[in-house]
Amino acid sequence: MSIALLFFGLSPAALQARDGDGGLVPPAQYASLPMSDRLDEPDTTGSLPNARTLSGFTSLVSQGTITLRETAPTHCIPDNLRDVVASVAAKFGPVSVESTHRSRSRNWRAGGVRHSLHLACRAIDFRVRARVRGVMAYLLAHPQVGGLKMYRNGIIHIDNGSRRSW
Repeated sequence: MSIALLFFGLSPAALQARDGDGGLVPPAQYASLPMSDRLDEPDTTGSLPNARTLSGFTSLVSQGTITLRETAPTHCIPDNLRDVVASVAAKFGPVSVESTHRSRSRNWRAGGVRHSLHLACRAIDFRVRARVRGVMAYLLAHPQVGGLKMYRNGIIHIDNGSRRSW
C-alpha cells in the first residue's frame, strides 16, 4: 500500500479511513470559482468555450433537453422560433421536435393545408412532457408565436405567421 501512496503522491497522514469499509480516501480539495463579472475575461476562462455564444436552442439540443427527429431539419428554422422552443424547454422541461420543414408530398400525407408554413420552414410541431395547459398559456402570451394549435395527439404547432389559432 505504501508504494501506491508514493505513486499517487499521497502521504498516509493526508488520507482518512471511510466509515466501516477500512478503505482510504484522499482529503477533500476545494477551489474558488471566479466571480460572474470575470467570466468573460480570457485569463479566467482559459480555453473553455463561452457558453453564452451558443444559442439556447443549440445548447439545449446538445444537452438532450431538446430532441430532434431525424426527419425534422432545424437548420432552416428562423431564430425566433428556435428561441421559443428553447424557452419552452428551459421553463417546462424536455421537448421533442416532431416536424419542421416538409415537402409538398409530405405535407399532404401529414394532412397539412396547401399553404402551410411548414413548406417554408417557418413552423415547428413539438411535444412536451409537462402539463400542456401551462405550455399553451405560455405560448399564447409569447409575442414571437403567430399560429398556435394543440392537436388531439398532444403535439403543439407553432409558427411565425400572423397571430391565429384554429
